Amino acid sequence: MLELLPGTGVALPGGAGVLRFGAGPDEARARLSAAAPETYGGLQCGALTLADYPEPRHAHAAWLDGLLLQPEWNTVALFDGLQVTLAAGGPGAADRLARVEFLRMTAPRPVSGERAACVVWDGVDLFGHSAEEVLSVLPEAVPLLPEAAPLPDPAASGPTGPAAGTDMGVAVPRLGLRLDEHGPGSPGWGRLTLTADGSAGWSGCCPGRFRCEAGGDGLVGILY
Repeated sequence: MLELLPGTGVALPGGAGVLRFGAGPDEARARLSAAAPETYGGLQCGALTLADYPEPRHAHAAWLDGLLLQPEWNTVALFDGLQVTLAAGGPGAADRLARVEFLRMTAPRPVSGERAACVVWDGVDLFGHSAEEVLSVLPEAVPLLPEAAPLPDPAASGPTGPAAGTDMGVAVPRLGLRLDEHGPGSPGWGRLTLTADGSAGWSGCCPGRFRCEAGGDGLVGILY
C-alpha cells in the first residue's frame, strides 16, 4: 500500500518509510528503490528539459503533465500493476522533490504481501473504485478545464458513466491532488498526481498549481 500524505509525501510499503517532499534526488531514489520490486531509468526520447523550452510557461505546462525531462529525477518504479515516477520543482526548486505521479498499468503483474500496490488516501483506494465513488469522498474537487461543467452531486451520478465535466480530470486543491485519464469505458481514474504545497518553483510563470494559467503548452518544441 502506498498512502498519500498531503503536504508531506507518500508513505511507502515494505517498511521503506516516507518519501518526503523536499528530498533530494539521491535520497528520493534510494527510498523508492527500497520499496519497489523493480526500478529503472525512464525513456528520454522526445522530452525536453527546462532550458529547451522557448518560454517558461511551456515548461510549466510540460511539468504539470509529466512531460518535462529532469535527468536527475529520471526514475521509474513498478509495483503491482502500478508505475510511480518522481519530479522536482521548477526554476530554483529543481533539486527538491515536488511531484509524485501514479499511473495505473493495463497489465498488472501480481505481487503478494506488503508490496502489493494500491494508492490510498484516508483509507480509500483511489484506483480501486469507480471515478464517481472516489469523487464522493474527495473534498471540493473541481474540473481541470475552466470550460468544463460543474461537478455533479456524486450521489446523483450513474453507477457506470463518467461524471459530467470530469473526462479531462479533476483537481483537489486542499490535498494537492490531481486525478485524470478517466473517460467513457474507463470506470476508474488512470493517473494520480500528488504535488507539494506552494508554487514548486513556478511562481515566476503563474500561480497555477494544476494547470498553467499563462496558457503554456508542453508539446511546443516536441510536436510543433
